[in-house]
Amino acid sequence: MELIKQIKDAEKQAKEMVDQARQDAAKLAEDVKKERAERLKQAQQRRHEAIDNAVQQAQEQGQAEVEKMAEAGRQEIDALKASSSSKVQSCVDKIISHLQQAL
Repeated sequence: MELIKQIKDAEKQAKEMVDQARQDAAKLAEDVKKERAERLKQAQQRRHEAIDNAVQQAQEQGQAEVEKMAEAGRQEIDALKASSSSKVQSCVDKIISHLQQAL
């Protein structure tokens, strides 16, 4: 009789151990799933931040390039004006001279 009781107690303990192992495995699987989801979320956030930073940097570089090109254009215009002003004055002088001779 005592042996049967011991066997039943051992079976009960074994069943409890199996149930506990199942619960532990399910909890571990859930924890792993949550951790994976969190890591994925963090990776996506870092990716978005990297994209945003790259876009901002590209905009800043583009703006700097535009400003540089605009300044170069202004300098070219100023140089053309400076070089042409003496030529314009020379042409005006010639036209006036011709008109005075024609009168």
